[in-house]
Amino acid sequence: MIAVFKTTVYDDTGFKYYLFVNAETEEEFQAYVDECKALSLYDTGVTAEYGDKLITLSTCEYSRTNGRFVVVAKKIAE
Repeated sequence: MIAVFKTTVYDDTGFKYYLFVNAETEEEFQAYVDECKALSLYDTGVTAEYGDKLITLSTCEYSRTNGRFVVVAKKIAE
């Protein structure tokens, strides 16, 4: 797990994590990871590198209107 954070959807204030699908460049990937880590509620001690496969899990979070609780993790070797 690289980050766990709260944000909002349907407004201009939240991080639009749901728009990230496939990074076309290393810079785009790193920008996404950096934003996730900056918002993270705690340091997971894990990061991701360009080429890693990520999974994002999101659910409703009711401390604010249209809130979301998000977990971003990377695939590790089996």
